[in-house]
Amino acid sequence: MSEGEILAVLRKSTIIDKLKKWPTKLIGKPLKLSEGTIDLLTVFNDVRGNLTHPKTEGRDLYEQLEGIDPGSVEDAVAEFMVRYHEAENTRYPYWIFGWNYLNPRPDSYEIFIINDQQFTFSLQAIGFQVPAGSYGASEAWLNKYLGTYEGYKLILNELNKLDRCEPKFDRFPFKPVLCRRWWKPEHQQSCGHVTEESLKAAREFGP
Repeated sequence: MSEGEILAVLRKSTIIDKLKKWPTKLIGKPLKLSEGTIDLLTVFNDVRGNLTHPKTEGRDLYEQLEGIDPGSVEDAVAEFMVRYHEAENTRYPYWIFGWNYLNPRPDSYEIFIINDQQFTFSLQAIGFQVPAGSYGASEAWLNKYLGTYEGYKLILNELNKLDRCEPKFDRFPFKPVLCRRWWKPEHQQSCGHVTEESLKAAREFGP
């Protein structure tokens, strides 16, 4: 295909058409989606489109928006992404779970994208029995749990039970922390902040 033809396909295809047809075109097989997932994504896209380009006074559109469960949006989008990686035989990114790393600083913080193996160390620090320290065992675990939809559901179920983030270690105050509520100011202050006390403890650490 020429660049012009590629651009035409990218610009003129609808998002729903892409969701339905592109996985097969890109990886040679359809995705094993739950019944109704594409229908849900279609509804979400229609409501979003109607809100962005309203054709009525809008009251009915907000009634449609009120009727959408935000959790169902997360579930449908996550399932599509995970199923795509599963079909492609690659790993989905850990941030699909809704958790992110905060890179702590004394006066600020930043969201920090990190590698899969560090994610296993963070799960281990939280309390899960994950083979983080052994490269071979860690890779096998990641392929099983971050490479399949079944693995995604298992991890998601366990993470949803938690009411805590990855703990901090006094010796490493600048270590990025896996945070479950990274968008909330109180978590940015705890997970994403380095105190003078922690810096002092790190400097004085030793036998």
